[in-house]
Amino acid sequence: MKDGIRYAGRLKKAYAKLRQSVAEPKITEVDDPIRGLAIAILGMECGDAEASRAIDRIFTTMVDWNEVRVSSVAQVYRAMGDRVPQGLDRARQMLDALQAIYEREHRVSLDRLHNIGRREARDYLEALPGVDDYAAASVMLWSFGGHAIPVNDKLLSSLREAELVHPNATRAEVQAFLERNVNSAQAKEFTVIMRSFAASKRGSTSSSKTVKTARKKGAAKKTVG
Repeated sequence: MKDGIRYAGRLKKAYAKLRQSVAEPKITEVDDPIRGLAIAILGMECGDAEASRAIDRIFTTMVDWNEVRVSSVAQVYRAMGDRVPQGLDRARQMLDALQAIYEREHRVSLDRLHNIGRREARDYLEALPGVDDYAAASVMLWSFGGHAIPVNDKLLSSLREAELVHPNATRAEVQAFLERNVNSAQAKEFTVIMRSFAASKRGSTSSSKTVKTARKKGAAKKTVG
């Protein structure tokens, strides 16, 4: 990412300030990587919680992931409800991914990825149709404990607005930048805190002020020194 060193300094100061405001970040693992993948695909715009609820609605009428796989896009869309933005497209992406997994594994399962290297597992996920950089990173982080930081639309927008990443950086560039500057042991906590920051900005300017204050203090110290 352009000007990565400068933005890395900003990010470090802003995150340290945000971290102080969170007593104990709630980290939720996703045991089933197929569910984790579906949540990531459906939740790009609406977030994981709404995507998870959509999946729960699907399983009020469908038995398992294999039944979901063989259903039509229209059937899945109706089952999950209309609360997922771009719902038809997201349902299609999810079904494309499930079908590709079935063709590779002869079942709808990603359990084999537990037994291969994490880089290989991420390459596997990124090669699946319907799976973008965000979805692959999300599954790696929450289901396989890999070094990944998934950046959804809300977080990307918030990072740009707070001037913590280059305004023209793509999602893939931002994810790569964050992964270079946040170690694997901190990746989950960092993601939870930054998502909370992004969510709070929707209804309040307090988080934005916190970030900008941290940046100004850092700049002032640099000038004085």
